Amino acid sequence: MKVKVSKVVWTLQAREALNAILDYRYSKIPSARKIVRKDIIDASKGVIFIDQFQQDEISPEYRRIIVRDYKLIYKAEKSIIYVLNVVCTKAEKGKPS
Repeated sequence: MKVKVSKVVWTLQAREALNAILDYRYSKIPSARKIVRKDIIDASKGVIFIDQFQQDEISPEYRRIIVRDYKLIYKAEKSIIYVLNVVCTKAEKGKPS
């Protein structure tokens, strides 16, 4: 039986990571920042079942949601989803990935 999500909670670390990424990548484009932020938050709210998304390949005890160039890492406890971190997956030009 699939467990339905009753609530999505963003941890302080996840909120800070999201803001740091958006500040760095979109500081000069506020309209894009707003759109990307909305897409990422909406994706977390779109989780219906706790095991809806794949296990993360790096930390299989967590699940991941891919949105644009970002990975949201979450874990489920009972019916609550905890977003733990947001990671940018795009390598910058001139830097190793």
